[in-house]
Amino acid sequence: MKKKLAYTDSIIGNFAGRPTRIIIIILSMLFIIFPLYWLLISSFKVKADYLAYPPIIFPTRWSTESYVEVLNKDKLLSNFINTFVVAAVSTFLSVLFGAMTAYAVARGNIGKRARKYFGLWFMIQKMYPAIATAIPVYLVMRTLHLIDTLWALIIMNTSFNLPLVIWLMMGFFEQLPRELEESAMLDGCSFTKRFFLVILPITKPGIIASAILAFIGAWNEFLFAVILSINKAKTLPVLISGFITDRGLAWGPMAVTAFITLLPVLIIVWMAQKNFVKGLAMGAVKG
Repeated sequence: MKKKLAYTDSIIGNFAGRPTRIIIIILSMLFIIFPLYWLLISSFKVKADYLAYPPIIFPTRWSTESYVEVLNKDKLLSNFINTFVVAAVSTFLSVLFGAMTAYAVARGNIGKRARKYFGLWFMIQKMYPAIATAIPVYLVMRTLHLIDTLWALIIMNTSFNLPLVIWLMMGFFEQLPRELEESAMLDGCSFTKRFFLVILPITKPGIIASAILAFIGAWNEFLFAVILSINKAKTLPVLISGFITDRGLAWGPMAVTAFITLLPVLIIVWMAQKNFVKGLAMGAVKG
């Protein structure tokens, strides 16, 4: 298998060549970095440069007026706290219950074909459009008196991130040798101790990868945040959409708020990038 992969890499390398690969990498990086660059410079542009044609890629006039306007608003801090609380709590719940469910499916007394069907079912749950459940979810939350509360958003983000966490963690648990659990059982570990003290520490990369994906999904969630929040539970994505009005688009404040929204995710992914990449790579290989 390794010889086959090495042979494939050799063919690709000979076909593309080093200069071609470098050009492809540079172009890919430009496609990734340019939107971030455009967002950053838009936050510093003066009002006259927003609608300039052709677009001003390298502005010569800079202004912090939009930052002053956004940072002086009380809603920014409260919306930031709401977003962080919803993302953090829903991520914790998704990873906790998702890991336990994935372990039960991967180690349960069911056949290999049944495990595949479970994995397919969890992926289907993640793939169907959320808008299809918008009206039933709103009616349920209204009946439970959870409209405009953080708990409504936490419940919805947990429910939508749970299938992804389960599917990812199933790949990790299926790769773990059963001898580890048998050794723990011989040492007198109960099921709870085996799971939390033996199994979870070994699957740390998978937990981190799943947690980051769940956190990003909850942090950026807009549909249910705008449906289920009125004032108290508004999050940053809802705040950003508020800059689009019938009088036009407030490009500067919207760019500033979007950049502030982006920073925490960039910092978290940068801090956990090694485990994140390792977790995605390991979880992609299912035995």
